[in-house]
Amino acid sequence: MSAFERIEIDYEGVAEVLRSPELHAVVQAVAEQVADAARGRGLRVESGDPLPVEVFDDPSPSRVGVTVAVRHPAGVGMEAHHGVLKRAAADTGLTVAGLDPDEVR
Repeated sequence: MSAFERIEIDYEGVAEVLRSPELHAVVQAVAEQVADAARGRGLRVESGDPLPVEVFDDPSPSRVGVTVAVRHPAGVGMEAHHGVLKRAAADTGLTVAGLDPDEVR
């Protein structure tokens, strides 16, 4: 007989953790690290200004969420050409996957 006959998941408890200020603080800190790594690449937009990398709250109804983004017309091109956010996330130790589930870096 197994040591565990039955495991019950406390779904309300899990939901509470996923919406907690403590988890938000951890996720926010990691997002700031990714943004700092992206900014540290020194990329600039056509005007000569630094590439604007933003961190903002982006929660879903079931959990906290924080997004790191380049909300600038050059952002898509910078990501496509330099992979600025993908590389910054990988540099901070995150596993990064694109749209292709077989492509994990």
